[in-house]
Amino acid sequence: MNGLPKCNEAKSLKFSKLLIKLFGAKKFNLEEGDIEYNWVGSGEEKMTTGQAFILMGTDEQAKIAAACFNGHELDKKHTFSSCTFPDFHKIMAAGEPEEGKEGDGTSFLELKDYMLHPSDDVYAY
Repeated sequence: MNGLPKCNEAKSLKFSKLLIKLFGAKKFNLEEGDIEYNWVGSGEEKMTTGQAFILMGTDEQAKIAAACFNGHELDKKHTFSSCTFPDFHKIMAAGEPEEGKEGDGTSFLELKDYMLHPSDDVYAY
């Protein structure tokens, strides 16, 4: 899930409870151990990146939850985007060159490395 607020460890625990409540309202059983945040930094400066993996009980539940929460507005600043892990693999593979052919520089994977290092470029994306 993407589009989550960026927060420290203490606030992430509170946010986990909010996610559990939101998922519970849609009849999904979710526990704190089912939410895995993506972290950046260390120590007191450790913050979430606004992304998390949420483990659902079955594939069908994951597909339904992804559909329910994709585009869900938490507040004016945060709108969730979500997909299932197989969809994630499809997104990452989109535009990959076929075996034996050289890429044309337009696939997501070829652009991803460039986009992950904005400090290497002075231009905004």
